Amino acid sequence: MYSVIYRTNPDLRPSALCSLLQRYGVGHIIECDSKCTPEVPSREDEVLLINGDHDISCAAIRQGTFRTARLPQTFAVWDSHLQEAVVAVRVSNRTFRESLAANPDLASTARALAQRKDLASTTYQDFCSNVASAVGGSFSDSGVHQYFAKVANGRGIQKLLDEIRMYQSLPTTLRDYYPRLLFSSEEDSGAVTMATEFRDCPNLRDLLLNNHISVAGAADILAQVLDYEYNHAFQQHKQPTPANYIRDYHFHRAWRRLTLSAEIDPIFGPLIAAPWLEVNGRRIASVPSMLLRLEQDAAVVNQRLDPGGVSPFVHADFHPGNILYDTTSDRFWLVDPRGYPVCDIYYDLGKLAQSSRSCYDLLHEGRHVVSYAVEGDTAVIDYEFVAPELRAEYRELHERLQPIVRRVLKVEEEHEREKDVDLRVRFNEAMHLCSLMPFHIHKNAAPSLAVPIFAAGATRLAEVMDILGIHMEECAKGHARGLERLEEMGSAEWRFEG
Repeated sequence: MYSVIYRTNPDLRPSALCSLLQRYGVGHIIECDSKCTPEVPSREDEVLLINGDHDISCAAIRQGTFRTARLPQTFAVWDSHLQEAVVAVRVSNRTFRESLAANPDLASTARALAQRKDLASTTYQDFCSNVASAVGGSFSDSGVHQYFAKVANGRGIQKLLDEIRMYQSLPTTLRDYYPRLLFSSEEDSGAVTMATEFRDCPNLRDLLLNNHISVAGAADILAQVLDYEYNHAFQQHKQPTPANYIRDYHFHRAWRRLTLSAEIDPIFGPLIAAPWLEVNGRRIASVPSMLLRLEQDAAVVNQRLDPGGVSPFVHADFHPGNILYDTTSDRFWLVDPRGYPVCDIYYDLGKLAQSSRSCYDLLHEGRHVVSYAVEGDTAVIDYEFVAPELRAEYRELHERLQPIVRRVLKVEEEHEREKDVDLRVRFNEAMHLCSLMPFHIHKNAAPSLAVPIFAAGATRLAEVMDILGIHMEECAKGHARGLERLEEMGSAEWRFEG
């Protein structure tokens, strides 16, 4: 993507706007007077055409540079419902060049493009609202009316039923940390609907990525939320870990999701089946062979990976996008809980690490480039982030979270238990990532979101092996048996399907 900024005032130099575009990964920026004809590249790409006379926020630039197939790829943003002025237009480069050739005046070109019927049209206020970037996942559709409604069919039904059950069973002491459940219903067709109280507050991901809070501020908020999640939702309702918990919640889920990924998108078959993976230059064993090696190690599964207890009120989809925060009252609410019958704190910490260490939030928005191919016995995947400033912020956030996690869990540095805390968090992070691909496969996705998510999961899984002292060659020896296990478990419906 590149950007063209035009202005009617030749003395106005939107340097701050250029800095924002660079922050969100736009490297090629053209600035010019509205009467000038810019020299635009002749590549297959998208252009974000911006009216430099209009004040434009971080939120608008972030929203305008999303690269996800779940949101409109082309759109027009107007100053108001009266459509007096165009704020921004995003179209294909080809469309832009054709329109520019017909009318070299950029202001007129922007208006002509914005009036096209094939473009999604919105006001600037709606474009920057708290819900503009809310993209539903897990096979359910979300939307905001006077309440927040979710509807699920097919695969998403079980997850939504689990979420409803959790809302209904929350103890009085925990209810203030979630929006109120307003109603739920099951239709004769099988569809399930749920509505919760609508909290018009930004989530923590938006606050950070829209530059409304600092990384240090985000870490302070997460310290509050982690204290609640561990000391209230987990510790005060702690139960013994059920038998086969790790296999039910992690291994079967990963086997099943790997299989679903290959069924939904044929490119995943060869990537999963290759005996070796090379991710950003590191050669590691295949995901099936690493999974099998771990799953068969009873001592590791039953002792080192055991979370030490579970609770029915652990959130289980604990990432910044599901934490609403009111900066005026210093209050937070958790939304979109997974709703498992029970879950554990490391599951939550793995979700948090998935965002901070593996930068899922940036992958989710398509702020990366990726290439992949199978070369002989090796699936080669390379990916990198195109917004280095945001990548650095997430690296800093992850570093700030480490002492917070130790403090909340009451783990002393250099203590033997600290090693297993890191092992469990990293294991959960790996299993989450290795299970996320089906929700991010889309035929129009460019770049692919699912492939780098898979690669990140494989990398975290290899790091788990490093902590355990298990060599990649040892895992690779079980590759054939790993594929057999994948066929066996991947075809069996997961207990918490959805």
